[in-house]
Amino acid sequence: MRRRVISLGSLLLAAAALAVVLYNATLVDRRPPTIAGVSLSASLNGDPTRAQTLTAIDIQFSEPVKPASVEGRFRIEPYVAGTFTWDGTKAIFTPSAKLQSDTAFAVTIDPGFEDLAGNAATAGLSGWAFRTVGPPIVLRTDPSDGSAGVPVEGALTITFDRLMDTRAVEGAIDINPPAPIRAAWSRESVALAFDHQLAFGTSYRVTIGTGAADIDGTHLAAPFTMGFTTAAAGLRVRSTLPADTASGVSVRTPIAAVFDGTIDPASVASALQITPAIQGDTRVVPLPADATPFPLATAGDGGGQVLLFQPSAALAPHTTYRVTLASVVARPGLPSQIAAGRTWTFTTGQPTVSGQNQIAFTSVRGGMRDVWLMNPDGSNPRQLTTGLAPVAGYDVTADGSRLAWTSGGAVQTMRIDGSDTRTITAPQTFEYAPRFAPDGRTLLVARRGGDGADLGYWLVPAADGGPSARQLLTSGAPALGSSLLDGDGIDASAETPIWAPRAAFDSTGEHVAITTADGVVQVVALAPATPAGAVTTTGIVASVSPVWAAGSSEFVVTGRRSGDPTDRIYLIGVDGSVTQGPAGSGSPAWSSSGVTAFLATDAGRTHVAVARLDSGAAVRALTNATDLDDRWPSFSPDGTSVLFGRVRPATATSAGIWMVDIVTGEASMLGSDGAYPRWLP
Repeated sequence: MRRRVISLGSLLLAAAALAVVLYNATLVDRRPPTIAGVSLSASLNGDPTRAQTLTAIDIQFSEPVKPASVEGRFRIEPYVAGTFTWDGTKAIFTPSAKLQSDTAFAVTIDPGFEDLAGNAATAGLSGWAFRTVGPPIVLRTDPSDGSAGVPVEGALTITFDRLMDTRAVEGAIDINPPAPIRAAWSRESVALAFDHQLAFGTSYRVTIGTGAADIDGTHLAAPFTMGFTTAAAGLRVRSTLPADTASGVSVRTPIAAVFDGTIDPASVASALQITPAIQGDTRVVPLPADATPFPLATAGDGGGQVLLFQPSAALAPHTTYRVTLASVVARPGLPSQIAAGRTWTFTTGQPTVSGQNQIAFTSVRGGMRDVWLMNPDGSNPRQLTTGLAPVAGYDVTADGSRLAWTSGGAVQTMRIDGSDTRTITAPQTFEYAPRFAPDGRTLLVARRGGDGADLGYWLVPAADGGPSARQLLTSGAPALGSSLLDGDGIDASAETPIWAPRAAFDSTGEHVAITTADGVVQVVALAPATPAGAVTTTGIVASVSPVWAAGSSEFVVTGRRSGDPTDRIYLIGVDGSVTQGPAGSGSPAWSSSGVTAFLATDAGRTHVAVARLDSGAAVRALTNATDLDDRWPSFSPDGTSVLFGRVRPATATSAGIWMVDIVTGEASMLGSDGAYPRWLP
């Protein structure tokens, strides 16, 4: 019995020993480590065999290994110095310097590296290869090199073969002809948007210099160049009304885009968007023209070159409007030739109730040469006239309540607030040089027929109930062509344009002195209306308007008489008698105190001067600019100051409107542009 028990215990001990052996056998690692994978930390566009020059090599093992056993067996050819860092089962080899570009490398790890249990790897890494990138290159552009017909509002997209240093690339871009750009990046591509519309029919060359580099700092091996040509001009916006950023614009202004050719009316229905929204009518019209007689002026295909929006009511005062022209306006029969769109803004002013003690002048600041008003100190300029042709001349009634002007060969009148607008000129007729009679009921105009024939000067009714029209002179009207006035409309050779008022009434309205377009100064007796003997020729040749000097009951004009080469001031009686005064030129002005203002010439420049003609006092110059010519003197209502304009002689452009004190000679600028100023009483 005892022997049986011992035998059983022995069996139990043997079983326990076997269990321990089997347990230990299952826990001890006998498997060697392996390399699970190799990759680049900075590959080129995901290609596992193409490396950026700043890259690390990641080696993934099947299990943790002894770092020293790997690092001692690691080789890279060509040799590259570097350091290892470890992240669990991954070894990261980081080169100490940027790799040589465009070079093939091979990575080898010899067998024998060990895991933590001491198991040695039976297989290593044999010649795992990759190649570094060369210098960056441009893969493609849109539009492509040599493209033609590129839209002038388009953008240029450049795609590189890798991620680039955006700042370095942008700094290396050059465009010729110059065109400012804005860059927007999307990974390897940059879209270049042009700040301004490109020119039509123009070849552009784009260069990216070697300063451009990728994110590793590798530069282009050579400059990249490409070129494209924009679409030929189908249509071009020549100007807008009102002009962009204009302020003080009349609330009765039309809104228009003037093109350089005729436009298809069917293409304009949705061309204009105006904010704030306003109601009105959109149509295509021709520019008013008086350059040729009517039969020739209306010849052609009947198309217009103006996209006109006429508001159905006055605009809001002191409001900024934004106008957007869509790229839809096309040439008739050529729908592919579309004008580029544009956006502009303008700000309205406040309608003027009275013109008294205000300064009237002409200006192109609104986009067309129109009549404007401003305060005597130059503030609050606001537009009076609006139209599609330049104002060639204007006049204001003595009480400042009504304005007359000529534009495109037609004379119109209106109240100074813009209401009650009337066209004086009959159809198939051209009229110029409007001048109100003292009572404001009649208007002197120069007239030409629709065929261009010279019909002289006429008195026409300017208000309801005015006297019937009658002819005063049978000839002397200015030639056609006022619609061709450009810019400020200043003539370098004459102070007053031939289409402007060049006449003056006496204070009773019984006589008028007229400087005709051919320069002859004549006095016409208006009452009684007897054509025979009513006209007296003075023998004076002038290019400016006379002025009535109430204190002496004479007209004053500057000009020349036969045989005298000098411009002088002349006093002209209502009977045509002439008295010679001192040398002087320009449009004279007369004050209630008996002082006459005119222009005196010194060292080739014209200056404002004054004199008392009735006393024979010496001429006294008030201004002395050496680089500008003074023009168009006009007295303030109290006679203490002279308003005048200045002109740059080389370009015949405005140098502003000025005022000078007749006692101190102190001059000040009221506005930086404008011409033909007049201080209203």
